[in-house]
Amino acid sequence: PLLERRVAPPLSLGAAAFGRRHLLSAVPAAAAALSLSQLSAPATAAAGVPTQQELGRLAQGYSRLQYLLQNWEKLTTVCIKGCVGAPEQCGCIRDPVIVQSYMGFKSMEDPLFKADQLMIRAQQLVASDKDLDAYTDAVDRWTRKCDAANVMAYTSSWGEANPGGGKSEVERYLAKSRKEVVESAEILKTIMDLLDIPEASADSFASGVKRVEANQRR
Repeated sequence: PLLERRVAPPLSLGAAAFGRRHLLSAVPAAAAALSLSQLSAPATAAAGVPTQQELGRLAQGYSRLQYLLQNWEKLTTVCIKGCVGAPEQCGCIRDPVIVQSYMGFKSMEDPLFKADQLMIRAQQLVASDKDLDAYTDAVDRWTRKCDAANVMAYTSSWGEANPGGGKSEVERYLAKSRKEVVESAEILKTIMDLLDIPEASADSFASGVKRVEANQRR
């Protein structure tokens, strides 16, 4: 007798959407599966959908980026401590290292430290599939822009030491770094909106600024 051919019933729109979300959420988990057994219990417990407190890191990070951009000249200039007078008399130099701190590259305590991993975990909180497409695109762009800002800041820090370099090179790469920070902040705000995360309160923002300044003194 002929074997009966069984055809699976078509998926409903809801089921299809669930399958797509399940697949997207499974991608980072599958990528990490090889090293999962090496993780400690606390680290494993920290995985999954982020808490509201964790999501608050994005709001704090966004506020701090705004503060950095609004005070760019001041924060990227370092002078002899306690010196009063013209910048050239106080040994003032442009120092791009602060940019790396505000972008989360200098300390595990910075709100934006490994923010891309937090964003990936949060994708299950996005309201719709349409928004999910915009969200994944924004996370990809955040990663690229964040890395670019870090590279430009690092390159600027070596502007005078490199052959043919000088203060003009420091300024040039610092300006490029600022451009990347501006675009990074815009992308971060898009991500916050898609996750329905409000901007940080004044108190939270102030504590974030103090944290960066403390990390800078270490």
